[in-house]
Amino acid sequence: MTKLFTVLAAILASFALLAPRADAQEPDNRGIDIEIRGGLKRALIPIAIPPLKSLGGGDATIAAEVRETITRDLQISGYFSLIPEDAIFFDLSSDGLTPTTINFENWSNIKASGLVKGGFKEASGQVVLDMRLFLVDKQTQANLKWEPKAVGRDQLRREAHEFADALIEYYTGNRGIFGTRITFTAKGASGQKNVYMMDMDGANLRRLTNNDSINILPTFGNGGVYYTSYKDGNPNLYLWRGGSDKLVSSQPGQNSGAAFCKGKLAVTLSQGGTNTDIYLIDPNTGAIQSRLTDHWGIDTSPTWSPDCARIAFVSDRAGNPQIYVMNADGSDPRRLTHQGTYNTNPDWSPQGDRIVFSARDERGAFDIFTVDLGGAIERLTQNQGSNEDPSFSPNGRYIVFVSSRGGAGPRIYIMREDGSHQVLITQSGSGFSSPQWAK
Repeated sequence: MTKLFTVLAAILASFALLAPRADAQEPDNRGIDIEIRGGLKRALIPIAIPPLKSLGGGDATIAAEVRETITRDLQISGYFSLIPEDAIFFDLSSDGLTPTTINFENWSNIKASGLVKGGFKEASGQVVLDMRLFLVDKQTQANLKWEPKAVGRDQLRREAHEFADALIEYYTGNRGIFGTRITFTAKGASGQKNVYMMDMDGANLRRLTNNDSINILPTFGNGGVYYTSYKDGNPNLYLWRGGSDKLVSSQPGQNSGAAFCKGKLAVTLSQGGTNTDIYLIDPNTGAIQSRLTDHWGIDTSPTWSPDCARIAFVSDRAGNPQIYVMNADGSDPRRLTHQGTYNTNPDWSPQGDRIVFSARDERGAFDIFTVDLGGAIERLTQNQGSNEDPSFSPNGRYIVFVSSRGGAGPRIYIMREDGSHQVLITQSGSGFSSPQWAK
């Protein structure tokens, strides 16, 4: 990670700006073109989400929570323009939940292309949602890969997320990511850092560590979250799982940068010295299984290819931090980035074709880039504060990152994989770092 590498390397120099994309500025969401199923380019899809109807039992808070969740999901997705509620000028009382009971002409008049209709009923503490998508121009109901089921009130948001995921899949052919989670660190008032987890839309915030120390670099794996903590003095590696944490690796010096893939755990160890290398260790006991790099340079921040056959990592063996790729056994290391002189924080795309990373420019600010396996670089952020710590979503269509834009301190954002539609996820607070998406 950037801060870890800075501590380890202490490399200060002037940095050349990577070639920017001409359209890297944050877009006006009303004009984004999107790629949908069939490979066609179309503008954002106008969609309406009227209030849910009670079908028996329950209260208005159910309707409000479900509607708010779905609306927020579709706003974050970058595929839709939401019809404002005050644009719905007609009476909804006679509008039903079937094609024959919906006045599609009214919805067409306010230029809705999609229409989300729904109802709910509650009995014995269980809620059943009846959510549907209608195609206004065809006056038909879309066939979604979603079935209603009875859930407790505490599972309402997850059920709404699942409906939104199915709706996204209908339009794009790719399942949505709205039921997924993100882990990250947050800095406290007294300087300590703790590890947190939240839903990808910023809801259901949960604190995983609770000590007056520095806890950093969280990442999902092995049914929990690996992180490095200084709570016992040495930067040791822990696994939080099932509400408690377990010491995994306490080698002298650094035990950090964990990356888990199909039962294999790659980490950065310094073995008590000043240099760091990449190792494979037992994901439960921390026993060293093999050493993957053995170089005088600083090697850190491993990230697996989706098939677990290769590892990308950061090394300054060429004189400054660059992104490298090697086989899973440490063989055939090769340099991937040749532009820029401070490239860090790699994360491999679930599609396997690109790696996202952050790089420092001549202004001393970080921005986010991707590099394909041939070394071609694309810039995703520019001129909006410092942007770093990127991580791909499970479907590879989005990237979570931290940004200092707006002068509010580091906050967590999500953008589409091409850098468009950048959305603030954390609605309050700052001092966040190292967001990692569960994959």
